[in-house]
Amino acid sequence: MAKAQKKVVILLVEGDTDELLLIERLRQLFKDKEIRFEPQHGDIFYQRERKEQAIKEVIGEKVKEILMKRKFKPSNVLAVLHILDTDGCFIAPEHITVDAEQSVLTQYNADCITVNSEEQKVRIEERNEIRSRNVHTMSKATHIAQYAYQAYYFSRHLEHVVFNEMNPCKEDKFEKIENFLETLEMPIENFLAQYMPIEQQDEYSMAHEKSWEFIAENMNSLKQYTNASLMFQFLENDSKHI
Repeated sequence: MAKAQKKVVILLVEGDTDELLLIERLRQLFKDKEIRFEPQHGDIFYQRERKEQAIKEVIGEKVKEILMKRKFKPSNVLAVLHILDTDGCFIAPEHITVDAEQSVLTQYNADCITVNSEEQKVRIEERNEIRSRNVHTMSKATHIAQYAYQAYYFSRHLEHVVFNEMNPCKEDKFEKIENFLETLEMPIENFLAQYMPIEQQDEYSMAHEKSWEFIAENMNSLKQYTNASLMFQFLENDSKHI
């Protein structure tokens, strides 16, 4: 008898450190699923050349590309899960301020984003306007094309959640994650649950909805939060949600 083919879970992420942080534990817990990370190495929620295109269409096209590239059959895809960085996209424009003496283009802080010029301020305001709209749309989405879909976030990004670094050095990202995992004394999902902004006792869909409502409020998308622990709950009970 032919061995049953594993159902594929496609994980869209912004960079390679997401995979490094999560892949081993996900494969350990969900041996009956094929977990495939697909780093985008960019911001799919804000592409200036495609800003007029509906975000569901943009992500749907990306999923089709992945299926063709990986030669996955549509019937074998269990879900498309998406982990994104908030990058302060929900804050009001008045919290984006100019500091002409700043050496970097953009600096993220606990209560504002500072930029080094008026031109950069305009760019970040436009980015936030488009990005927040697109993220809001996908936070409520349950399907992309015919595939189950769920979005999760790291706020401001992965390094902020794990190391409390809002503006990390890019050079040693991988080494720091590796060292972190070697010394971590609890499952990664338990670690991430500490930064869940609401009580996780809620039923999954309610917790997911509330966590997104929270991060869109006030300055929260600059704060140290994540709802990525819900992803483990989703995969554990996928038959209830798909």
